[in-house]
Amino acid sequence: MLELEKNLIDDLILLSLREDLEPHGDLSSLLTIDCAQQADAEIVAKEDGIMSCGFLVAEILNQGQEYLINNFIKMRTVENAEIGVPLHALEVYFKDGEKFCKGDCLMKIQGSAMLLLAMERTILNFLQRLAGIATLTREITSLLENTSTKLLDTRKTNPGMRVLEKMAFKHGLATNHRLNLSDMIMLKENHINLSRFKNIKEALLHTREQVEKSNLKNLSGETLKIEIEINQENLYLLEGIIQEGLADVVMLDNFSVDELSQVMANIRAWQAENAEIGVFIEISGGINPENILSYLKLKPDFISTSYVSKNAHSIDLSMLITKN
Repeated sequence: MLELEKNLIDDLILLSLREDLEPHGDLSSLLTIDCAQQADAEIVAKEDGIMSCGFLVAEILNQGQEYLINNFIKMRTVENAEIGVPLHALEVYFKDGEKFCKGDCLMKIQGSAMLLLAMERTILNFLQRLAGIATLTREITSLLENTSTKLLDTRKTNPGMRVLEKMAFKHGLATNHRLNLSDMIMLKENHINLSRFKNIKEALLHTREQVEKSNLKNLSGETLKIEIEINQENLYLLEGIIQEGLADVVMLDNFSVDELSQVMANIRAWQAENAEIGVFIEISGGINPENILSYLKLKPDFISTSYVSKNAHSIDLSMLITKN
Protein backbone atom coordinates (compact mmCIF):
# COMPACT_ATOMS: atom_id res chain seq x y z
CA MET A 1 0.00 0.00 0.00
CA LEU A 2 1.34 3.46 -0.90
CA GLU A 3 2.08 5.81 1.99
CA LEU A 4 -0.44 8.26 0.54
CA GLU A 5 -3.12 5.57 0.53
CA LYS A 6 -2.40 4.56 4.13
CA ASN A 7 -2.48 8.16 5.32
CA LEU A 8 -5.76 8.83 3.55
CA ILE A 9 -7.32 5.69 5.05
CA ASP A 10 -6.12 6.61 8.55
CA ASP A 11 -7.57 10.09 8.16
CA LEU A 12 -10.85 8.68 6.89
CA ILE A 13 -11.21 6.31 9.83
CA LEU A 14 -10.50 9.12 12.28
CA LEU A 15 -13.08 11.31 10.56
CA SER A 16 -15.62 8.49 10.79
CA LEU A 17 -14.92 8.06 14.52
CA ARG A 18 -15.29 11.78 15.13
CA GLU A 19 -18.50 11.83 13.10
CA ASP A 20 -20.04 9.11 15.26
CA LEU A 21 -18.62 9.89 18.71
CA GLU A 22 -18.02 13.60 19.21
CA PRO A 23 -18.54 15.48 21.42
CA HIS A 24 -19.46 13.14 24.29
CA GLY A 25 -18.86 9.59 23.03
CA ASP A 26 -21.22 6.64 23.02
CA LEU A 27 -23.32 7.82 25.93
CA SER A 28 -25.60 4.78 25.77
CA SER A 29 -22.64 2.51 26.51
CA LEU A 30 -20.70 4.83 28.79
CA LEU A 31 -23.66 5.18 31.14
CA THR A 32 -24.79 1.54 31.20
CA ILE A 33 -21.83 -0.79 30.58
CA ASP A 34 -18.82 -1.60 32.75
CA CYS A 35 -15.55 -0.79 31.01
CA ALA A 36 -14.26 -4.24 31.96
CA GLN A 37 -17.15 -6.08 30.29
CA GLN A 38 -15.98 -8.37 27.47
CA ALA A 39 -18.06 -9.45 24.48
CA ASP A 40 -18.01 -11.59 21.34
CA ALA A 41 -19.15 -10.30 17.96
CA GLU A 42 -19.86 -11.97 14.63
CA ILE A 43 -20.25 -10.15 11.34
CA VAL A 44 -22.77 -12.13 9.31
CA ALA A 45 -23.83 -11.75 5.68
CA LYS A 46 -27.53 -11.31 5.04
CA GLU A 47 -27.04 -11.62 1.26
CA ASP A 48 -24.42 -12.94 -1.16
CA GLY A 49 -21.46 -10.74 -2.01
CA ILE A 50 -17.72 -10.27 -2.56
CA MET A 51 -15.44 -9.54 0.39
CA SER A 52 -13.48 -6.30 0.23
CA CYS A 53 -11.05 -4.44 2.50
CA GLY A 54 -11.37 -6.76 5.47
CA PHE A 55 -8.15 -5.24 6.87
CA LEU A 56 -10.17 -2.15 7.77
CA VAL A 57 -11.80 -3.85 10.75
CA ALA A 58 -8.49 -4.20 12.58
CA GLU A 59 -7.58 -0.61 11.71
CA ILE A 60 -10.92 0.69 12.97
CA LEU A 61 -10.65 -1.30 16.20
CA ASN A 62 -7.08 -0.11 16.81
CA GLN A 63 -7.86 3.53 16.17
CA GLY A 64 -11.19 3.26 17.95
CA GLN A 65 -9.63 1.75 21.05
CA GLU A 66 -7.10 4.56 21.35
CA TYR A 67 -9.72 7.17 20.54
CA LEU A 68 -12.14 5.94 23.20
CA ILE A 69 -9.49 5.76 25.91
CA ASN A 70 -7.97 9.16 25.17
CA ASN A 71 -11.16 11.09 24.62
CA PHE A 72 -13.95 9.55 26.62
CA ILE A 73 -13.39 6.68 29.02
CA LYS A 74 -10.74 8.34 31.16
CA MET A 75 -12.63 11.61 31.04
CA ARG A 76 -15.89 10.35 32.51
CA THR A 77 -16.76 9.26 36.02
CA VAL A 78 -17.88 5.70 35.38
CA GLU A 79 -17.27 2.53 37.30
CA ASN A 80 -13.89 0.90 36.55
CA ALA A 81 -12.93 3.73 34.20
CA GLU A 82 -9.26 3.30 35.10
CA ILE A 83 -9.26 -0.12 33.39
CA GLY A 84 -9.67 1.45 29.97
CA VAL A 85 -10.56 -0.60 26.90
CA PRO A 86 -8.95 -4.08 26.82
CA LEU A 87 -7.23 -5.33 23.69
CA HIS A 88 -9.30 -7.12 21.09
CA ALA A 89 -8.84 -10.27 18.99
CA LEU A 90 -10.00 -10.62 15.39
CA GLU A 91 -10.52 -13.62 13.11
CA VAL A 92 -11.30 -13.01 9.42
CA TYR A 93 -12.68 -15.93 7.41
CA PHE A 94 -12.86 -14.48 3.88
CA LYS A 95 -10.05 -12.92 1.86
CA ASP A 96 -10.56 -9.83 -0.24
CA GLY A 97 -12.10 -10.83 -3.55
CA GLU A 98 -13.63 -14.07 -2.21
CA LYS A 99 -17.33 -14.71 -2.61
CA PHE A 100 -19.47 -15.19 0.49
CA CYS A 101 -23.05 -16.36 0.74
CA LYS A 102 -26.05 -15.33 2.78
CA GLY A 103 -25.65 -16.65 6.31
CA ASP A 104 -21.84 -16.86 6.23
CA CYS A 105 -19.86 -15.52 9.18
CA LEU A 106 -17.28 -13.15 7.70
CA MET A 107 -15.33 -12.53 10.89
CA LYS A 108 -15.37 -12.83 14.67
CA ILE A 109 -14.19 -10.25 17.19
CA GLN A 110 -13.50 -10.63 20.90
CA GLY A 111 -12.93 -7.58 23.04
CA SER A 112 -14.42 -4.80 25.09
CA ALA A 113 -18.20 -4.62 24.88
CA MET A 114 -17.92 -0.83 24.93
CA LEU A 115 -15.45 -0.86 22.03
CA LEU A 116 -17.55 -3.23 19.91
CA LEU A 117 -20.72 -1.22 20.44
CA ALA A 118 -18.98 2.05 19.62
CA MET A 119 -17.33 0.67 16.45
CA GLU A 120 -20.27 -1.41 15.17
CA ARG A 121 -21.77 1.12 12.77
CA THR A 122 -18.43 2.41 11.50
CA ILE A 123 -17.24 -1.12 10.71
CA LEU A 124 -20.47 -2.09 8.98
CA ASN A 125 -20.73 1.13 6.98
CA PHE A 126 -17.29 0.54 5.45
CA LEU A 127 -17.66 -3.20 4.85
CA GLN A 128 -21.16 -2.97 3.36
CA ARG A 129 -20.30 -0.19 0.92
CA LEU A 130 -17.03 -1.76 -0.23
CA ALA A 131 -18.50 -5.25 -0.57
CA GLY A 132 -21.24 -3.69 -2.68
CA ILE A 133 -18.72 -2.14 -5.06
CA ALA A 134 -16.70 -5.35 -5.32
CA THR A 135 -19.85 -7.38 -5.93
CA LEU A 136 -21.25 -5.20 -8.72
CA THR A 137 -17.80 -4.92 -10.29
CA ARG A 138 -17.49 -8.71 -10.33
CA GLU A 139 -20.84 -8.96 -12.10
CA ILE A 140 -19.58 -6.67 -14.86
CA THR A 141 -16.08 -8.14 -15.17
CA SER A 142 -17.65 -11.55 -15.62
CA LEU A 143 -18.95 -10.20 -18.94
CA LEU A 144 -15.36 -9.45 -20.01
CA GLU A 145 -14.10 -13.00 -19.49
CA ASN A 146 -12.20 -14.44 -22.46
CA THR A 147 -11.54 -10.97 -23.86
CA SER A 148 -8.39 -8.80 -23.75
CA THR A 149 -10.33 -5.70 -22.69
CA LYS A 150 -9.85 -4.43 -19.14
CA LEU A 151 -12.50 -2.62 -17.12
CA LEU A 152 -11.31 0.70 -15.63
CA ASP A 153 -12.81 2.80 -12.86
CA THR A 154 -12.89 6.62 -12.70
CA ARG A 155 -12.41 9.39 -10.13
CA LYS A 156 -16.19 9.65 -9.75
CA THR A 157 -16.07 8.24 -6.23
CA ASN A 158 -17.60 9.34 -2.92
CA PRO A 159 -15.55 12.13 -1.33
CA GLY A 160 -12.89 10.71 0.97
CA MET A 161 -13.61 7.12 -0.07
CA ARG A 162 -11.61 6.95 -3.30
CA VAL A 163 -8.70 4.83 -2.09
CA LEU A 164 -11.01 2.22 -0.59
CA GLU A 165 -13.52 2.25 -3.43
CA LYS A 166 -10.71 1.69 -5.92
CA MET A 167 -9.45 -1.21 -3.78
CA ALA A 168 -12.95 -2.67 -3.85
CA PHE A 169 -13.03 -2.23 -7.63
CA LYS A 170 -9.85 -4.32 -7.88
CA HIS A 171 -11.35 -6.95 -5.59
CA GLY A 172 -14.09 -7.21 -8.21
CA LEU A 173 -11.32 -8.19 -10.69
CA ALA A 174 -11.19 -4.87 -12.53
CA THR A 175 -8.31 -2.44 -13.08
CA ASN A 176 -7.71 0.94 -11.48
CA HIS A 177 -7.35 4.05 -13.58
CA ARG A 178 -5.44 6.96 -12.03
CA LEU A 179 -5.86 7.45 -8.29
CA ASN A 180 -5.71 11.21 -8.44
CA LEU A 181 -4.56 14.15 -10.54
CA SER A 182 -0.90 13.43 -9.76
CA ASP A 183 -1.12 9.88 -11.08
CA MET A 184 -1.51 10.57 -14.81
CA ILE A 185 -1.66 13.47 -17.24
CA MET A 186 -5.10 13.45 -18.81
CA LEU A 187 -5.99 16.29 -21.15
CA LYS A 188 -9.75 16.58 -21.40
CA GLU A 189 -12.07 18.99 -23.16
CA ASN A 190 -11.80 21.69 -20.50
CA HIS A 191 -7.99 21.57 -20.53
CA ILE A 192 -8.03 21.94 -24.29
CA ASN A 193 -10.50 24.83 -24.19
CA LEU A 194 -8.49 26.68 -21.53
CA SER A 195 -5.01 25.80 -22.78
CA ARG A 196 -2.44 28.54 -23.44
CA PHE A 197 -1.30 26.63 -26.51
CA LYS A 198 -2.61 27.16 -30.02
CA ASN A 199 -3.72 23.57 -30.55
CA ILE A 200 -3.78 20.10 -29.01
CA LYS A 201 -0.64 18.97 -30.83
CA GLU A 202 1.39 21.83 -29.37
CA ALA A 203 0.02 21.10 -25.87
CA LEU A 204 0.82 17.40 -26.15
CA LEU A 205 4.35 18.05 -27.45
CA HIS A 206 5.05 20.42 -24.56
CA THR A 207 3.63 17.95 -22.07
CA ARG A 208 5.72 15.09 -23.44
CA GLU A 209 8.87 17.22 -23.31
CA GLN A 210 8.24 18.17 -19.68
CA VAL A 211 7.56 14.57 -18.64
CA GLU A 212 10.84 13.44 -20.20
CA LYS A 213 12.85 16.47 -19.08
CA SER A 214 11.72 16.29 -15.44
CA ASN A 215 11.49 12.48 -15.38
CA LEU A 216 7.97 12.74 -13.97
CA LYS A 217 6.63 9.60 -12.29
CA ASN A 218 3.19 8.39 -11.28
CA LEU A 219 2.36 7.32 -7.73
CA SER A 220 3.81 3.86 -8.36
CA GLY A 221 7.13 5.26 -9.55
CA GLU A 222 6.55 4.57 -13.24
CA THR A 223 6.98 7.11 -16.03
CA LEU A 224 3.93 9.36 -16.10
CA LYS A 225 1.46 8.42 -18.84
CA ILE A 226 -0.28 10.94 -21.08
CA GLU A 227 -3.91 10.46 -22.05
CA ILE A 228 -6.02 12.59 -24.38
CA GLU A 229 -9.81 12.73 -24.62
CA ILE A 230 -11.23 12.56 -28.12
CA ASN A 231 -14.88 13.33 -28.87
CA GLN A 232 -16.92 14.22 -31.93
CA GLU A 233 -15.70 17.83 -31.89
CA ASN A 234 -11.99 17.01 -32.10
CA LEU A 235 -12.16 13.64 -33.85
CA TYR A 236 -10.37 15.11 -36.86
CA LEU A 237 -7.19 15.31 -34.74
CA LEU A 238 -7.14 11.62 -33.90
CA GLU A 239 -5.00 10.38 -36.80
CA GLY A 240 -2.24 12.91 -36.19
CA ILE A 241 -2.16 12.20 -32.44
CA ILE A 242 -1.87 8.46 -33.03
CA GLN A 243 0.50 8.55 -35.99
CA GLU A 244 2.90 10.91 -34.21
CA GLY A 245 2.74 9.06 -30.89
CA LEU A 246 1.73 12.16 -28.95
CA ALA A 247 -0.25 10.26 -26.30
CA ASP A 248 0.07 6.93 -24.52
CA VAL A 249 -3.69 6.48 -24.25
CA VAL A 250 -6.54 7.84 -26.35
CA MET A 251 -9.95 7.94 -24.68
CA LEU A 252 -12.83 7.89 -27.15
CA ASP A 253 -15.60 9.56 -25.19
CA ASN A 254 -19.36 9.49 -25.75
CA PHE A 255 -19.46 7.74 -29.12
CA SER A 256 -22.15 5.30 -30.09
CA VAL A 257 -21.18 1.76 -31.02
CA ASP A 258 -21.90 2.48 -34.69
CA GLU A 259 -19.73 5.60 -34.62
CA LEU A 260 -16.91 3.76 -32.91
CA SER A 261 -16.95 0.92 -35.42
CA GLN A 262 -15.51 3.16 -38.12
CA VAL A 263 -13.14 4.95 -35.71
CA MET A 264 -11.73 1.67 -34.45
CA ALA A 265 -11.38 0.37 -38.01
CA ASN A 266 -9.31 3.45 -38.87
CA ILE A 267 -7.11 3.00 -35.81
CA ARG A 268 -6.47 -0.66 -36.64
CA ALA A 269 -5.55 0.32 -40.19
CA TRP A 270 -3.06 2.93 -38.97
CA GLN A 271 -1.55 0.40 -36.57
CA ALA A 272 -1.23 -2.14 -39.39
CA GLU A 273 0.64 0.42 -41.52
CA ASN A 274 2.94 1.53 -38.70
CA ALA A 275 4.16 -1.15 -36.32
CA GLU A 276 5.66 1.49 -34.02
CA ILE A 277 2.23 2.83 -32.98
CA GLY A 278 1.82 1.69 -29.37
CA VAL A 279 -1.12 3.78 -28.21
CA PHE A 280 -3.80 2.19 -26.03
CA ILE A 281 -7.46 2.78 -26.82
CA GLU A 282 -10.00 3.46 -24.08
CA ILE A 283 -13.74 3.73 -24.61
CA SER A 284 -15.88 5.73 -22.19
CA GLY A 285 -19.25 7.38 -21.81
CA GLY A 286 -22.58 5.88 -20.75
CA ILE A 287 -21.35 2.29 -20.60
CA ASN A 288 -23.35 -0.08 -18.41
CA PRO A 289 -24.04 -3.83 -18.08
CA GLU A 290 -26.79 -3.61 -20.70
CA ASN A 291 -24.62 -2.23 -23.51
CA ILE A 292 -21.08 -3.25 -22.60
CA LEU A 293 -21.15 -6.39 -24.75
CA SER A 294 -21.73 -4.26 -27.84
CA TYR A 295 -18.67 -2.14 -27.02
CA LEU A 296 -16.60 -5.24 -26.27
CA LYS A 297 -17.05 -6.39 -29.87
CA LEU A 298 -14.88 -3.44 -30.90
CA LYS A 299 -11.97 -4.92 -28.89
CA PRO A 300 -10.68 -1.78 -27.16
CA ASP A 301 -7.82 -2.08 -24.68
CA PHE A 302 -9.89 -0.50 -21.93
CA ILE A 303 -13.48 0.36 -21.09
CA SER A 304 -13.91 2.92 -18.32
CA THR A 305 -17.15 3.45 -16.46
CA SER A 306 -18.53 5.19 -13.39
CA TYR A 307 -21.54 2.86 -13.38
CA VAL A 308 -20.30 0.90 -10.37
CA SER A 309 -19.71 3.87 -8.07
CA LYS A 310 -23.09 5.33 -9.04
CA ASN A 311 -25.15 2.15 -8.77
CA ALA A 312 -23.55 -0.22 -6.26
CA HIS A 313 -25.79 -0.95 -3.28
CA SER A 314 -24.39 -1.73 0.15
CA ILE A 315 -24.37 -5.45 0.87
CA ASP A 316 -26.52 -6.19 3.92
CA LEU A 317 -24.33 -7.28 6.84
CA SER A 318 -25.06 -7.44 10.56
CA MET A 319 -22.95 -7.55 13.70
CA LEU A 320 -24.24 -9.83 16.43
CA ILE A 321 -22.75 -8.98 19.85
CA THR A 322 -23.09 -11.24 22.87
CA LYS A 323 -21.80 -10.96 26.43
CA ASN A 324 -18.65 -12.95 27.14
